[in-house]
Amino acid sequence: MVVGALLAVLFAAPSAYAQATATAKPVDIFVAEGVPVDVTAATVTDARERGLIQGRVTGLRRVLERIVARDDMARVPQMNSTQVIDMVRDFSIANERTSAVRYLAELTVRFDPAAVRNLLRRAGIPFTETVSKPLVVVPLLRDDNGTYLWNEPNPWRSAWQRSGVDRGLVPFVFPVGDTGDAGAINADQTAAKDSAAAAALAARYDAGGALLASARWTPEGLQMSITEARRGVPAFDFNLTYTGAPGQSRDEVLASAVQAAAQAVEENWRKRNRITTTTTSQITALVPITDLKEWTLVRNHLGDVPLVDQVNLQAMTRDRAQVTLSYMGDQSQLTLAMAQQDLGLAQQNGVWVIELLRAGKATGRTLGKPGPSAAPAPAPEK
Repeated sequence: MVVGALLAVLFAAPSAYAQATATAKPVDIFVAEGVPVDVTAATVTDARERGLIQGRVTGLRRVLERIVARDDMARVPQMNSTQVIDMVRDFSIANERTSAVRYLAELTVRFDPAAVRNLLRRAGIPFTETVSKPLVVVPLLRDDNGTYLWNEPNPWRSAWQRSGVDRGLVPFVFPVGDTGDAGAINADQTAAKDSAAAAALAARYDAGGALLASARWTPEGLQMSITEARRGVPAFDFNLTYTGAPGQSRDEVLASAVQAAAQAVEENWRKRNRITTTTTSQITALVPITDLKEWTLVRNHLGDVPLVDQVNLQAMTRDRAQVTLSYMGDQSQLTLAMAQQDLGLAQQNGVWVIELLRAGKATGRTLGKPGPSAAPAPAPEK
């Protein structure tokens, strides 16, 4: 009986921890998922045809809003449905339902990345392709009755968990609130924006950092203090107040406030990482390696950095490789984009060095003088 009970636990549904980390699956920014379609026409055939066109047009809008800053969206060229359809790589349909004159479905639309990029570049509109590593949400609520983080009831935490915020450029992980979470960061540390505690919680979920979302009720509405505590880059803080609409309950205010906070985080990320030029820059760097396998791993990670246009290997010895990167944007954007792929970019003795990050930190290996077959250490390039 005991063995049977243990097996039942082991093969039961995924744990809450596993479900929390599963929300951070990779994001394809050129795919619009779950686009709702609901069209009524003279016949169901006409309704379906119009609905599939409408879904693809709506899907493109969703993709553009994901990568283009809000204040740039008004400059996106207007397109007819034929032009939009030409940008679609493929699409799939789910939950299809019909009546005599009505068509309902949900579409997943996959757009051709090159077509979307060309549209924006021709219009001179900057956009962002860098996807943030997931942020684990730490929802602290203070009201007249007390302070709530992992203790219940915490309606602010519940609002985040129920939010269903779009998996955009900044994916979120919602912690389970167990003793491990409580041991990593408490209410006082959250309020104090304790970077070490935030990093400890992020490590539990293999996240890129934590979103410290403190909220309190005021006469003006829900006042929010938001901190993005990311690994390897300075924290970013901002404040929001959500007043709510007339007649909204507190739960409805909290739900709307979550959407406002998530959108603000996304918008900040878009603006920090948008590329305003089509020209490329170059930087030459050394990559400390222990073997060919490590070099291959670094090269593959560099290939996943959207700002990196080209990687040229110039020389290699037993303990280092020398590379030249061609990249879009400025050096700070490159550093941030590389950090999302677990790569560190920093100077060591006047030379740029690229390292794989372990647990969010560079190993700090010091490069000695190169062997006789190595290329000379390059000077940093702007």
